[in-house]
Amino acid sequence: MIVDQDAEFHPRDPSDRTWTETTFLPFFIPEPGIFGNVYVLARPNVGVAISSILISEGLCVQPYEVDYTDAQMHLPCPASFRKYTLDNGLSVEAVDGPSGYHFSYRSKLGSCQFDLDFKSMHQPFDPHDPKENPLAATVQHDPRVGVAWSNGHFEAKGRITGSLTLRGRTYAVDCYEGMDHSWGPRPELGTRSVSWISVNFGPALAMHLAVPLDLNDGHVTYDKLRFGFAVEHGQVHALTDVRIDAQRVQMLPTAIRIHATDIRGKQYEIHGSAVAGHPWYSFNPCHVSYQSVMRYRWGEHTGYGEVGDIFGLEYLAQKMSRSARY
Repeated sequence: MIVDQDAEFHPRDPSDRTWTETTFLPFFIPEPGIFGNVYVLARPNVGVAISSILISEGLCVQPYEVDYTDAQMHLPCPASFRKYTLDNGLSVEAVDGPSGYHFSYRSKLGSCQFDLDFKSMHQPFDPHDPKENPLAATVQHDPRVGVAWSNGHFEAKGRITGSLTLRGRTYAVDCYEGMDHSWGPRPELGTRSVSWISVNFGPALAMHLAVPLDLNDGHVTYDKLRFGFAVEHGQVHALTDVRIDAQRVQMLPTAIRIHATDIRGKQYEIHGSAVAGHPWYSFNPCHVSYQSVMRYRWGEHTGYGEVGDIFGLEYLAQKMSRSARY
């Protein structure tokens, strides 16, 4: 179970140089098709942090089409993960433990700034607690997943409100999405292949899915559910099974169909088509996330959410490079 203290850095072996804590917040503005990411990766035992801010408009197949990127490495690690400001201009504060955050950013170049408040709709989900995730007891090591989610992690779905100013234009932000915090030893080997899928219809339904990926002969397929949950009017129900199919352009997801079943046996059929997206190479030097914001349909409901297909660059090289051995 996630508690208030999980917003802070966690107890750790001070000699483990791979110990990592991360925070991730995606957000979007549907009408202009603006898609933003806020990411922090801290290594407190080494005293450094990485931060990546990325914002794009519409479908950007190539990195040079992305509207704004500020990716900085070797920033001084903050003393606390509950409230801090990094040298790139990003400030993060857990104003309500793991259930409420404030994110603000001021570009040193003056081309981008935002103020965003995240408020969870539920008790943050702990995928390692068998009482919350019935699949926890069956999880085995999978090199496609790595250890990033094998240690501490929480996931929360909620509402994001605030404003974004990008190159002189100001936009109101009011969307439903998720944010997370991970912690534990994490060597970066670039061998992951896993999808991070978010579905948001406001309080009526929100859903999160973590699903390993396969890539064979250039074709991406979604494997069995690693963990996931649905939130209906504040009530959390673990997912037990999903089936996912997607279409894509140059690895970027452009359409998706999700069939999910929760622990009650309730089934959900959800279809999505991309309104924005980009390849995100700058959140971690050895990975790329092919991310899209989908406009979802669930019965008569319309919603939005991120599909992030995350691949280690070494995984892609083993599968798709000239020297690849299948």
